[in-house]
Amino acid sequence: MFYTILALSANWILKGITSHSEVAVVPDLSGLTLDAALKKLHDHNLEGEVLDSSSFTTEVAPESVVEQYPIAGSKAKEGRVIMLTINKKRDVKISLPKLVERTLQRAELDLTSRGLRIGNIRYVPDLAEGLVLEVRSGGQLLPEGSKVRKGTAVDLVVGKRSMAPTHAVPNILGMRFGEARAILQLSGLRIQWMEGDTLDPYLVVYKQTPDFSDGIFVTQENAQISVWLGDDYLFQDEE
Repeated sequence: MFYTILALSANWILKGITSHSEVAVVPDLSGLTLDAALKKLHDHNLEGEVLDSSSFTTEVAPESVVEQYPIAGSKAKEGRVIMLTINKKRDVKISLPKLVERTLQRAELDLTSRGLRIGNIRYVPDLAEGLVLEVRSGGQLLPEGSKVRKGTAVDLVVGKRSMAPTHAVPNILGMRFGEARAILQLSGLRIQWMEGDTLDPYLVVYKQTPDFSDGIFVTQENAQISVWLGDDYLFQDEE
């Protein structure tokens, strides 16, 4: 009788412990209002907390979820707090700084420090090596002082004396975001994040554009290499 009670007690304790380690799949909350996102998380035995609400984007409605961490589809222990970034109620207009005749590096710094993003960088033949010649967004030419929404991607046209390819593209597949960025910087190239959580240490680059060029020059200095991040198994499947 004593051993039966002991066994039942042990099973009850074990069940209580393991119940706390049950895993839930994080739902996609993109575009939901905060109340709707919290309710959906509650239905999945998860919690939600606002991480940031200072940015604005036109991709989703105001006061709705822009980003989440962990990302949708991730596995998390029940009760885990999911961090949410909420779109601002109103957009913020930024006055475009002087970018023409600035170096590309200076232009990038001035844009990002004001909450704007670097879009496409196009090189054209010009004696003004490395200097910004034009600034555009959505195909429209933007003069200095133009009012643009915070978070807008700004395209730059940059002068280049020699248009022949000068750089090879390294193979960064399977690398974490920080490792890939470091390798590209050493190669004279820049990284452009396209998908996946750059802070998640378990995600790796499973796709890159342009592809690995095996030492052949295919692009110019400071060219952008686009990367997509995903779980290890995505990369392994492609192998």
